[in-house]
This record gives sequence, C-alpha cells and structure tokens, in this order.
Amino acid sequence: MIETIKSSLIIFHGIVSLLLVLAILFQPSKSDDLGSMFGGSSDSVFGADSSSFLRKLTKWLGTIFIITSMSLGYIYIKFDKTSVIKEKIKVLEQKEEVSDID
Repeated sequence: MIETIKSSLIIFHGIVSLLLVLAILFQPSKSDDLGSMFGGSSDSVFGADSSSFLRKLTKWLGTIFIITSMSLGYIYIKFDKTSVIKEKIKVLEQKEEVSDID
C-alpha cells in the first residue's frame, strides 16, 4: 500500500517539477535587451496579459513542489527507516565475511 503511494507521489513530483521548470522558462524577462538583440520580440508566448497567469502558476507549482518534497521525505523517514550509510556498512561487512573464507 505505502509503496503504491510512494511510487505515485514520485511520479507526481516529477511531473510537477517539469511543469515548474517550464513555467519559469516561459515567463517574460524583466529586460528584453538580450532577446531583442538577436531578433526576438517582446511579445510573450501566452498573449499580452500572461505574466500574472504564469506568476500565479509558478507560485502554485512551487507550493505543490515543496509539499510533495516534504511528503516524500516524511514517507522515507517513517516507513523505510533505512540509511544509505547503514546499507553500505552491511555490504562491507558481507564482503569482509566472504573474504575471510578465502
């Protein structure tokens, strides 16, 4: 049950992170100097009044990203209770036991 929740939350977190990156990249810049230098126009992709929509979208996606990050952290701490260091120590101990036989 928890593995299904964790897997779906990881997928949702990945989708939100990609959407957040795209929302940030589509926002109009504060200065159009560099863009207009290479032939770009000052028109935005989503129309004339898109900055408020993209700003709100970025805020919501950022909030959802933080919530999913904290939820994933809580799930890993609460239910997995494994540490990377402890796993490495177990692997090293198993290698030492095998090498003692030789």
